[in-house]
Amino acid sequence: DDVLGKLVEEVKNQKPAVKSIVVTGDMDMLQLVDDEIVEVYLLRKGLSDFVLFDERKIKEHFGFGSERIVDYKSLRGDTSDNIPGVKGIGEKTAKELIEKIGGVSEIYGNIEKLSGVGIKDAMIKKLIDGETSARMSQKLATIDRAVPGLEFKLENCATPLLDKEKLLPLFQKFEFTSLLKRINPGVNDNRKEIKPKTQKSLKLKVVETENFEEFYDKLNVAPRFACKEILNGTDPLENNAVGLVYVVVGVSYFADWSKLTAKDKTKLLEIFKEKNKILVGHDLKSLVKWLILNNVSVGNELFDTMMASYMLNSSTRAHDIAAIALRELGEEINGGSAQSSLFGVDPNAVAEGLAATAVVEKTYRERLKERSDSGLFQKVEMELIPVLAEMELNGVFVDSAELAEMSRYAAETVKKLTEKIWAEAGEEFNIASSTQLRDILYEKLGLRLPGIKKGKTGYSTAASELEKLRGVHPIIEFIEEYREVSKLQNTYIDVLPTLINKSTGRIHTTFNQAVTTTGRLSSSDPNLQNIPIRSELGRKIRDAFVAEPGNVLIAADYSQIELRIVASLAEDEKLIEIFSEGRDV
Repeated sequence: DDVLGKLVEEVKNQKPAVKSIVVTGDMDMLQLVDDEIVEVYLLRKGLSDFVLFDERKIKEHFGFGSERIVDYKSLRGDTSDNIPGVKGIGEKTAKELIEKIGGVSEIYGNIEKLSGVGIKDAMIKKLIDGETSARMSQKLATIDRAVPGLEFKLENCATPLLDKEKLLPLFQKFEFTSLLKRINPGVNDNRKEIKPKTQKSLKLKVVETENFEEFYDKLNVAPRFACKEILNGTDPLENNAVGLVYVVVGVSYFADWSKLTAKDKTKLLEIFKEKNKILVGHDLKSLVKWLILNNVSVGNELFDTMMASYMLNSSTRAHDIAAIALRELGEEINGGSAQSSLFGVDPNAVAEGLAATAVVEKTYRERLKERSDSGLFQKVEMELIPVLAEMELNGVFVDSAELAEMSRYAAETVKKLTEKIWAEAGEEFNIASSTQLRDILYEKLGLRLPGIKKGKTGYSTAASELEKLRGVHPIIEFIEEYREVSKLQNTYIDVLPTLINKSTGRIHTTFNQAVTTTGRLSSSDPNLQNIPIRSELGRKIRDAFVAEPGNVLIAADYSQIELRIVASLAEDEKLIEIFSEGRDV
């Protein structure tokens, strides 16, 4: 407060004087108001709710000017600043004393004459008893504008022009994503042009039969190329290709599938088999799946920027190409952050993302090498892409008749449990409604035990809290069973049949390489790793995943992997001997 007071005073005394506006949430600052030269923006709720105080506004609000703000606080006190004031004097009395007599000095200089101006004896006694406190409060409330050793020059506060070329790499390094978005990467304040790294201003060249050979010759001699498929629809199994987008030596092309001959298409597909070429892409698994459906076994060396980002930036889950372009290149590219919207059916948007992919590849390759992760990246993650692509295309067979039988059983079970819960509650209500369930358990049945969590809306009905009530009332076990069966019904039993592909009769999940922080795979649409095993119904759902006639399902897992690692690291002869003989530790 004192520093702000000193700065205001310094600026006031400049020639010519400069007007100051103090932005604060502190009422103390109103004592700095000086008509025409100092005003206070008093924030009440954030930056949206404020009042601009000049002398007129202070008099309107308090009934006196800024020169009496300190006296006012000295009398009534201020608990937020630990200013005690005079005990027994509040806002109304403080204003009355100031209006009739003046400030603290005037009040205590004329203490014997106060009864003559209508101040009651009881109030005079409070003032006399509280004089020490009032004078101390006056000292506390006064902003000291004589801060020693503080040198201040207004010209040092001038905002310099931003050097965006220096800021961009800094913001990228520290992942200031929102700040990156607020810098226009095209032009800096000195109007010096910054060329986009992705050359996204270049026009996309459409490849048709007429100019196919010219494009093919460039692609054929290039040691590396970036590529992304564009499909018509979301189901890769339908194999409805719109075309392929390429970036070859910094130039973007769109091979329009509808404008190429069968011979042209065959020549393009043969390129993917060549072992001496590097195929760069983002989420290459989707392209590899499309190629497998077209009887192409990929021979190129793969470099997937999504996987490289995942390995290099494990602290974030933002590995879509828009996030990578912003983080690594400081560029906002069309299509937003979602992969589905970026790589849609618009070849221009796809080309922009692919151009960024081609540029980022070099950066990521160098970083992987620096961290000695190139081997892990190439030999494990890249080798895994075609394996997962084939697994996703193969899918898994599900016994739909078994699921239909389970659906009937689950519906009947939910119905019986609902009736039991209603009978215990003595009325019908929506069991899935936490509000209605709370009223039944804690108000009507009075099942309140010490330790049950209570939030803003009342006692919690979360599973962890109901567990504490187990055995207190029969309704609890029924609710827990109801919840479990309903969850399995709504998450798996009734949903899995809708996910069976009509053409293959199988469920085709997606195996995600770039989601978990530990490096494990995850499964989505549907999540096949999350099907419960502890309950009887959960095990039945697992039993619905079967091998078709002539095939078997094999469950394979590492045997005591952690103990084997320990044995190896410790070079423990006995442990190694046990494992070598195939015995169980």
